[in-house]
Amino acid sequence: MNMKLAKSQKVLVVEDEGLIAHDISSRLLALGHEVIASVATAEEAIEKASEADIVLMDIRLDGRTDGIQAAATIRERHHKPVVFLTSHADRATLDRAKIAEPFGYIVKPLGPGSLHTSIEMALFKHRMQRQLEEREAWLQTILQSITDAVVVTDIHSRIVMLNRAAERLTGWVQPNARGELISKVVRLVSDDSENSAEDPVELATLRDSAVLLDSSAKLLGLGGREMAVEGTAAPVKVDGGTAGVVLTFRDVTARRWEERQIRQAQKLDALGKLAFGVSNDYLNLVGIIRHQADQLLRQFGDYSPARKAVDEIQQAASVAEQISRRLAVFGTRHASRPEVISLNAVLRRATKLIESVTGAKIEVSIRTEPATGRINADAGQIEQVILSLILHACTTMPDGGRMLIETGNAELPLRGRMHPYTLLAITYTGEEPDPDRLFEPSSTSEAGLALSEAHSLVNEHAGHLTAQRTAGGCCRFEMLLPRWTGKPLLPRPNWGGAPAILLIDDRDRIRVQLHNFFEANGFNLLEAADLNEALAVSQVHEGPLGLLIAEERLADAIANDLHRVHPNAGLLRVVDREETGAHEICRPFTQQQLLDRVQALLSRTESTASSGACQDSTPEQVK
Repeated sequence: MNMKLAKSQKVLVVEDEGLIAHDISSRLLALGHEVIASVATAEEAIEKASEADIVLMDIRLDGRTDGIQAAATIRERHHKPVVFLTSHADRATLDRAKIAEPFGYIVKPLGPGSLHTSIEMALFKHRMQRQLEEREAWLQTILQSITDAVVVTDIHSRIVMLNRAAERLTGWVQPNARGELISKVVRLVSDDSENSAEDPVELATLRDSAVLLDSSAKLLGLGGREMAVEGTAAPVKVDGGTAGVVLTFRDVTARRWEERQIRQAQKLDALGKLAFGVSNDYLNLVGIIRHQADQLLRQFGDYSPARKAVDEIQQAASVAEQISRRLAVFGTRHASRPEVISLNAVLRRATKLIESVTGAKIEVSIRTEPATGRINADAGQIEQVILSLILHACTTMPDGGRMLIETGNAELPLRGRMHPYTLLAITYTGEEPDPDRLFEPSSTSEAGLALSEAHSLVNEHAGHLTAQRTAGGCCRFEMLLPRWTGKPLLPRPNWGGAPAILLIDDRDRIRVQLHNFFEANGFNLLEAADLNEALAVSQVHEGPLGLLIAEERLADAIANDLHRVHPNAGLLRVVDREETGAHEICRPFTQQQLLDRVQALLSRTESTASSGACQDSTPEQVK
């Protein structure tokens, strides 16, 4: 029977009996294999193994090292498959041989087909094992490189694996976490209670499907730091049964913080607009009431019974007028004179005033970090914000307490980038039932509008003002203002009523990149993925729209509808051919080249408008 293999293999024979080694070599040659060497010691086998595809190894060898130890070294150093040759088939030898993880075990004397079958099976198992090792290496690299935390557990909720992101968030390293209960490593608590949140691993196993983490779930990291997280838990199915659970989650604390700031700013902006509109209406009505009251007073004598009632009407109208004017001020932007100042210097100037405001019952400590960065702001308005925060804190401590005022530097991850800020924090021992609602107007009095006014002032300085409880039961105000870097501060989107730019592009990453770039250069870039979205954005946008950037076919399709809403908007077409004018830009281009073209077009529009000439931004003139 012809038992030659389709592919010849390089075989190393390790046998200290000369006749047996010669017989094995002859059989291998007859099967079509190449015997690269026949050696008698473990040391020679380890040295020659790198040249072979497979090693046939006798367990009992001359010398201090036997075949089992040599096989283990070859496997570790050269990753070659080893098949044992031995006349010893006792249980002790077999158990010891398993340590080297051989790919076969042939008992001497060799049978006619045993050598051929063992080599073929060993090589097949070796190929399968290498594929599994490569696949595992790929999976490990993927798991370690992704930014989401990944935790794998067995069916008993004990940790099998953590990736680097999970180690960073939980504070555990994989060797220490392996075998621990997941509830000990991934400490999830509910946002509205100090008790543990629902166990997502247990819930995923029970439902036999993927489940989302509770929306209020928080992760307790090292030092008790709380992080808002979101993610999923999914069961691992093997042969129809559950072998474990994979939990993935990410830290969304910064994102949710930013979302809260945006919601708070939008809420106060809406309230301000409403207050401004209502105050104007009421001022007109109050003016009529006061005028008519004056007319009645002139008609009544000094001792008329109705005079007292009219006096009260006039006094009430006067108070109503003051309230209406206060609401009007709350709903308008504040004129400011920004200059580069130091928060530490502002605090030093206000120290006497702070001491007089807090009084003797409140213990005040001021800690200024010498390296605190400077800010570009209106010093008077920043001092007003600080005093408003301090006055509010004092009202929560009528019987006395402690207050700490400190400065420093901070960085915030906003829109995917780290931004430098200067920090002023006020921590006090007063009780706040709901810190998240502190900046909402509580009444029309000066005190009721003070914190809302402070929030608006900080927001107009492109900063953030927050309030939260601390771990020690205190409340803490944090005012974050952009740190002065030596360059002119750039305004927020919707800056000063200047025209905005509308970009149409269906690629999310391109829109995000250009949005960040244009915003960093002081422009308000509006984004749309298609024509319908672009029209909706243009209709709801308040203020002028200076320019539309879109591919040629999209620009032509939207031009007429756009100019009905924004008649002075220009068009910049993105083309894949040679440019025919300033209103076309040919791909590929850099973001700086696009910015230069936008600035040139807007400058030209402004110059022609100021000279009274007809702008070149109408659809007919830019086509």
